[in-house]
Amino acid sequence: MKLRAILIVFILLTLVQVSNAQNYPHVSIRDIQFVPQDSLIAGKDGSPYIGDTIQVTGIVIVSSIVDPTFDRRPIMWAGARWQTYLQDTSGTEFIGLNIIQNDTSGVNQNSLMDLIDTAQIVTIVGVVEEYLGKQTQLNVRAIYPVQFSGQLPERPAPKEITIAEMNTGAAPNPTNIMSSGEKYEGQYVILRNVISSNRNTSTGTFYINDGLGNSMYVHDQSGYFTKRTHKLRDFEPPLDGSTIAYIRGVVGHNYNPNHYTIRPIYPDDMFITDSPPAISNIKRNTSLIAPNQAVTISANVIEYNQGDSVVYAKVMYRVNGGPLTEINMNKGANNLYSGTIPGVSLDSALVDFYIKSQDATGLVSYNPIDTARGKYFYLVLNRPLRVQDVQYSPFGSGYSAYNNYRVTVSGTVTADTSDLQGDGNQVGRRVYIQNGTGPWSGIWVFGVNADALKRGDNVTITNGLVTENNNNTRIDSIQQIIENSVNNPLPPAELILTSTIATSSIVPAGSVQAEQWEGVLVKYEGVVVSNENADGNPGPNGGGNSNFGEIVVKDASNVDTRVELQEGNHVYHNQWIAGLDTVTGNIRVKATDTFTQMHGVLFYSFGNYKLVPRKNDDFVGYVADANEQDVPEITSYNLDQNYPNPFNPTTTISYSIPKAGFVEIKVFNILGQEVKSLVNLEQTPGNYKVIFDGRDMTSGVYLYQISIGNFVQTKKMILMK
Repeated sequence: MKLRAILIVFILLTLVQVSNAQNYPHVSIRDIQFVPQDSLIAGKDGSPYIGDTIQVTGIVIVSSIVDPTFDRRPIMWAGARWQTYLQDTSGTEFIGLNIIQNDTSGVNQNSLMDLIDTAQIVTIVGVVEEYLGKQTQLNVRAIYPVQFSGQLPERPAPKEITIAEMNTGAAPNPTNIMSSGEKYEGQYVILRNVISSNRNTSTGTFYINDGLGNSMYVHDQSGYFTKRTHKLRDFEPPLDGSTIAYIRGVVGHNYNPNHYTIRPIYPDDMFITDSPPAISNIKRNTSLIAPNQAVTISANVIEYNQGDSVVYAKVMYRVNGGPLTEINMNKGANNLYSGTIPGVSLDSALVDFYIKSQDATGLVSYNPIDTARGKYFYLVLNRPLRVQDVQYSPFGSGYSAYNNYRVTVSGTVTADTSDLQGDGNQVGRRVYIQNGTGPWSGIWVFGVNADALKRGDNVTITNGLVTENNNNTRIDSIQQIIENSVNNPLPPAELILTSTIATSSIVPAGSVQAEQWEGVLVKYEGVVVSNENADGNPGPNGGGNSNFGEIVVKDASNVDTRVELQEGNHVYHNQWIAGLDTVTGNIRVKATDTFTQMHGVLFYSFGNYKLVPRKNDDFVGYVADANEQDVPEITSYNLDQNYPNPFNPTTTISYSIPKAGFVEIKVFNILGQEVKSLVNLEQTPGNYKVIFDGRDMTSGVYLYQISIGNFVQTKKMILMK
């Protein structure tokens, strides 16, 4: 009887929730997605329903999980979230929509999103949002269960399209054609007779090409088409130059750079007809190479089509950018080919190479695929290895010469796990060491042994494995860490311009210009906050908004770049979750706020290089711009008494300036010794606020002083801990 009563209550609650859902308007997918042509030509593709809670009905294109009873792994990977795509039959354009449920824990599992299956007709209540400002999606309101109203024999037939409708230009940097491609966003489509390229053997992604110079990225969101941890089967992306009779999937966006992608779903969504020889498992016979030491390069070369044969395999190499030389590779057992590059006498010489092979049908393959940016290389060194050698990546791929080899290097810890604690989700705690200053001098070290390190420790990392983790070079699987000394001064932060790092649209992943500073302690000067949320509107993540703790800043170069606030251990935030601004001592950063300096470690994630500050002292001279419209004209200079006073550990200092000028605000101890510089920059007339953080100082009386032109004023404040 108890079970029956519980079921009755659940049914009644569900009926009430469905009834309440009827209060929201029912909107077609086409109405949500449709954007007028003139807006698309102008580069605007946002839905008119962004932020609205609505109901939508459509046909399920893909199940959210493999099996609700026996295999609850997601098919379309979105972390712990449930995701699917819906399509309606109201036309042939603007009829697909991404559906995602962000919270799948606890009572939110009652949404029934995990029970949806391919070709079902369902109605879902959610909030329309624009993910990263590019892809329209419906964020499911889990309190309203999915309504099931029918089942079709199969999912809708895919819409036949061409790459030329989506993108123009070659891989890996085609440009999207919004005016003709946006109408297929989220829709199930098919492309025929394409050629593969730019194969990524780490993720399983690749590009398809139409033979006319246009390309499209094949995203590995589906567990059936990836080599990453969310894989549902063993999968190898097609070899470069493979002929693909057809590939089906849903249209999405790639966020770095911005172009349309196709996301195949089920295993039968791609059919390969022919491929060139497969070149894999490239190795050299030694990690460290001394002058005059010959190096043997080996690779597995296998013909895709039975009956065809490999005509040749060659090592194509050069020394210090000189002429290209080819070495024939000899075939051994198990299709293992090898060739030897002669020794080079020059110390610090750079030798780069790639493998080329051809089969009897004339099809040619290369490894790496991009023989300009992706070449393998090694250094000829007559000295011990340094961090700079391990991090060095001169061609733009971002990969180290020692990738998948073990190395021993030394450096001083510039960030420990008390500094960089991660975002609590996809990015974890991190430790960095640095060897001196300059490009390539910093690197991420990872593992249980590394977690015990502290800032200022000078250490030797012994026999660590160099790997590439989400486009970041790191040393993990460390055999031993030797502590040489403690409490060493850190290398000074390297001053660079925001234009050097920039955003991903200007500096793609792997650009040497930005890559050389990966893992290095750097700083920006004279920073202005351009946007308090790099990925959405001001305010918390959720409810139609995307906020991942990143702000956009720029310096005198006037070029925007990202700063990640969520991963450091400090009080500065952009309200990535609700309530952060109610925590005592927290400081919310907003657009037009300024900093004299920002320090941090340079990191790469989710398509962008970004500065990651560690603790409060990485933020120098924070000024909250308190200018507002319709305020009385400022006629005199003024320095207000700090508030609160006494304070612990932070206090706000407000000031006004009637004329533009160079403003300095400094803090002195009672002996008149300068202890901190809060403001040191040119400012326009207005009212301003600056936060003084005294958590690293002792209790006592301090003086703070403003200087601008001939105006100087000093006041007293009390830090009481």
